[in-house]
Amino acid sequence: MSKRDVRIGNVSGATGDSPHAMRRMAEDGDVDVIVGDWLSEMNIAWNAIAKDQDPALGYEPGFLTQLTQSIDSIAQKGIKVITNAGALNTEALAVKVQQMCHERGHEDLVVAVVLGDDISQTVTDSTKRKDLLHLDHPEWVLDEWKLEPYSGVAYIGAWGIVEAIRAGADIVICGRVTDASPVIGAAAWWHDWAKDDWDQLAGGLVAGHLIECGPYVTGANFSGFKDILCQLVDLAFPIAEIAKDGTCIITKPEAHAGAVTKYNTTSQFLYELQGEQYLNPDVVANLHDIVIEEISSNRVKVHGVTGSPPPLTTKAMIAAKGGYQAEATFYINGLDVSEKVEMMRNQLLHIFKDHNFSKFSIEMYGSPASNPTSQQAGTVFLRVFAQAKKIEDISADKFKIPIYALRMQSYPGYHMNLDFRTMDPKPFMEIFPAVVSMASLQHETHILGVETRQIIKIDPPAVTALYPVIRNSYETTNPLDLTEFEPTQLAPLGSIVHARSGDKADNSNIGFFVRNADEYPWLQSFLTIDRIKILFGDDWTKGENHAERRVERCEFPNVLAVHFRVLDFLDGGIASSSRIDGLGKGIGEYLRSKVVSVPVRFLDRGCI
Repeated sequence: MSKRDVRIGNVSGATGDSPHAMRRMAEDGDVDVIVGDWLSEMNIAWNAIAKDQDPALGYEPGFLTQLTQSIDSIAQKGIKVITNAGALNTEALAVKVQQMCHERGHEDLVVAVVLGDDISQTVTDSTKRKDLLHLDHPEWVLDEWKLEPYSGVAYIGAWGIVEAIRAGADIVICGRVTDASPVIGAAAWWHDWAKDDWDQLAGGLVAGHLIECGPYVTGANFSGFKDILCQLVDLAFPIAEIAKDGTCIITKPEAHAGAVTKYNTTSQFLYELQGEQYLNPDVVANLHDIVIEEISSNRVKVHGVTGSPPPLTTKAMIAAKGGYQAEATFYINGLDVSEKVEMMRNQLLHIFKDHNFSKFSIEMYGSPASNPTSQQAGTVFLRVFAQAKKIEDISADKFKIPIYALRMQSYPGYHMNLDFRTMDPKPFMEIFPAVVSMASLQHETHILGVETRQIIKIDPPAVTALYPVIRNSYETTNPLDLTEFEPTQLAPLGSIVHARSGDKADNSNIGFFVRNADEYPWLQSFLTIDRIKILFGDDWTKGENHAERRVERCEFPNVLAVHFRVLDFLDGGIASSSRIDGLGKGIGEYLRSKVVSVPVRFLDRGCI
């Protein structure tokens, strides 16, 4: 008899997420497994800094807080828990979890750790790291990086999780498994999938991708939020019901707010993709023909995905101590804003004319208002940002004191952010995304007893395939002459087009989609690679190498979507970026605001 669908509830989309999500999911979700994503390139770097300062740290304490609140319900209901919150100190977190369980009277709960992701010893050894290549630029070699690697993590797959639960684990603590690995692992265990059940594993990968960001698929970060505005308070975390064939239904606890619709599920699907193929250590999901359909209220079915063998390699994120950074913010309002900015810029360039910063920028954010209704409405801000390799080059007398000294020399109406701590230097990490051989990793699962541990070795994939570094990129097959859509009217692109953007290291990903099938040929023909560069405006021409910057384009016809991956766009990525939007989350909304020629027949349908 076929087993019922497994219900997997997500309770975290990032570090610092809702502290009560796990308790609410355990009490109201009627789930078999609880998972959460606590890691990103950003807080992997933060954890590297924390562990450097204290070897007992380097994991995500927010998970332990959530689990402590929830452990009684979890134990009573027999819910499995899988997390990547181990970060760079998985063993330390597992010990804390085991101690907490015993203190709360749950000595029977079995804790496991999944190891093998920490490759710090390899990347810090100059004799071992020489062959590590950049993820997107194979001509870049780690050994030629200007910085000395401090730590490294490889993105490992789901089979360590599967073996942990098969061996009796109730709580599985992982480090840098892939974002979807907890969901893949839970579904593979529940349905007893084989390692070469490619289509099923690919379906599990997509289900994990859809719920990994928590409330993003229940209404958050969705450009169509106005349609569900009244439901967007205290949002639910999502649930994936995964069938034996790998198809899934995305839903949420009935008692919690938010909304799961075809359109916000499509939005989350397009988030942080690599193109038509989603590469993972266990399977590659072929996404081109994905189907997303709303089958009832708050229930969206996802199918049409197929799978292929994984690549020989997996992604690794290598961190190096990049130095120190500081920033200051000036507020400017009233008349002559541009001239005031110029005055301030001239003064800043003068005091820092002999600086030894590795990065330095002076940027205005916002646009001057005409006849503003309040001082706040008419205020823009000027951000001064600096990084330096050595702390002495950005110390108080080199950054904070010179800036503060300008306050009596400044523009009319001078005022600035009075939190002067932002001008004190703080350490940051720089990131090098690389590829490593999966066969080189010591992937193991450890089942923790009171005084003993059982060790299970996880073999690398027996079947793999080769995938090109440069993803399949193309313009639409049969573009239409845009005059066929006339008459047109100047209007924001977002009048009829939804968008979602995000990051992967230094790359920006933007997906666009429409709601109506007759609008899709226009979107396909309009949103070309050249067009996206034009829409970026001044942001496209920033940086020295914008002319060589690679843009990859693909389409998902069943969900009426066009997707772009823009490489090397985020100034190094969130760990070291000077951009205020270092994660690229606002790029999609910026592009939706650009005024373009939109067919009148589509505008006449009213606001989306």
